[in-house]
Amino acid sequence: MTVHVVKKTGDFVLRLREKDTPNAISGITLDALMTVTGMTKTELAHLALRKLADAYLPHYEKDDGPLTTAQIQAIREASTASGKSEERFNKTLL
Repeated sequence: MTVHVVKKTGDFVLRLREKDTPNAISGITLDALMTVTGMTKTELAHLALRKLADAYLPHYEKDDGPLTTAQIQAIREASTASGKSEERFNKTLL
Protein backbone atom coordinates (compact mmCIF):
# COMPACT_ATOMS: atom_id res chain seq x y z
CA MET A 1 0.00 0.00 0.00
CA THR A 2 1.37 3.42 -1.00
CA VAL A 3 0.80 6.36 1.30
CA HIS A 4 1.07 9.86 -0.14
CA VAL A 5 2.10 12.54 2.32
CA VAL A 6 0.99 16.06 1.45
CA LYS A 7 2.82 18.92 3.11
CA LYS A 8 0.36 21.39 4.58
CA THR A 9 1.11 24.84 3.18
CA GLY A 10 -1.52 26.99 4.88
CA ASP A 11 -5.23 27.71 4.96
CA PHE A 12 -7.47 30.73 4.85
CA VAL A 13 -11.15 31.38 5.46
CA LEU A 14 -13.33 32.87 2.75
CA ARG A 15 -16.38 34.66 4.08
CA LEU A 16 -19.09 34.98 1.47
CA ARG A 17 -21.21 38.12 1.23
CA GLU A 18 -24.99 38.36 1.48
CA LYS A 19 -25.06 39.82 -2.04
CA ASP A 20 -22.60 40.14 -4.91
CA THR A 21 -20.37 43.22 -5.07
CA PRO A 22 -17.60 44.21 -7.50
CA ASN A 23 -15.04 42.60 -5.15
CA ALA A 24 -16.97 39.75 -3.54
CA ILE A 25 -19.53 37.06 -4.25
CA SER A 26 -22.49 35.60 -2.42
CA GLY A 27 -23.13 31.99 -1.53
CA ILE A 28 -25.76 31.88 -4.29
CA THR A 29 -23.17 32.87 -6.89
CA LEU A 30 -20.65 30.36 -5.54
CA ASP A 31 -23.26 27.58 -5.68
CA ALA A 32 -24.12 28.58 -9.27
CA LEU A 33 -20.43 28.49 -10.24
CA MET A 34 -20.05 25.06 -8.67
CA THR A 35 -23.06 23.78 -10.61
CA VAL A 36 -21.96 25.25 -13.94
CA THR A 37 -18.29 24.26 -13.70
CA GLY A 38 -18.53 21.04 -11.70
CA MET A 39 -15.70 22.37 -9.54
CA THR A 40 -15.50 22.40 -5.75
CA LYS A 41 -15.30 25.57 -3.65
CA THR A 42 -11.58 25.00 -3.18
CA GLU A 43 -10.98 24.48 -6.91
CA LEU A 44 -12.90 27.66 -7.75
CA ALA A 45 -10.94 29.67 -5.17
CA HIS A 46 -7.64 28.35 -6.57
CA LEU A 47 -8.71 29.13 -10.14
CA ALA A 48 -9.70 32.69 -9.24
CA LEU A 49 -6.47 33.29 -7.32
CA ARG A 50 -4.37 31.75 -10.13
CA LYS A 51 -5.98 34.13 -12.65
CA LEU A 52 -5.25 37.11 -10.38
CA ALA A 53 -1.66 35.96 -9.87
CA ASP A 54 -1.19 35.58 -13.64
CA ALA A 55 -2.66 39.04 -14.25
CA TYR A 56 -0.79 40.98 -11.55
CA LEU A 57 2.46 39.18 -10.73
CA PRO A 58 5.50 39.18 -13.03
CA HIS A 59 6.18 36.00 -14.99
CA TYR A 60 9.93 36.49 -14.93
CA GLU A 61 12.72 37.44 -12.57
CA LYS A 62 13.28 41.14 -12.15
CA ASP A 63 16.16 42.24 -14.37
CA ASP A 64 18.69 45.04 -14.04
CA GLY A 65 16.52 47.56 -15.87
CA PRO A 66 17.06 49.22 -19.26
CA LEU A 67 20.17 48.49 -21.31
CA THR A 68 22.99 51.00 -21.10
CA THR A 69 24.27 52.84 -24.16
CA ALA A 70 27.41 50.66 -24.05
CA GLN A 71 25.32 47.47 -24.02
CA ILE A 72 23.23 48.66 -26.97
CA GLN A 73 26.41 49.52 -28.89
CA ALA A 74 27.88 46.06 -28.14
CA ILE A 75 24.72 44.39 -29.43
CA ARG A 76 24.80 46.47 -32.60
CA GLU A 77 28.46 45.64 -33.19
CA ALA A 78 27.85 41.91 -32.69
CA SER A 79 24.77 41.88 -34.92
CA THR A 80 24.98 40.44 -38.43
CA ALA A 81 22.50 43.12 -39.49
CA SER A 82 24.77 45.98 -38.45
CA GLY A 83 25.88 46.57 -42.06
CA LYS A 84 22.31 47.01 -43.30
CA SER A 85 20.86 50.47 -43.78
CA GLU A 86 18.32 51.75 -41.24
CA GLU A 87 15.72 52.17 -44.02
CA ARG A 88 15.50 48.38 -44.43
CA PHE A 89 13.98 48.07 -40.97
CA ASN A 90 10.46 49.23 -40.18
CA LYS A 91 10.84 48.68 -36.41
CA THR A 92 13.79 48.76 -34.06
CA LEU A 93 14.16 46.71 -30.91
CA LEU A 94 16.50 49.12 -29.15
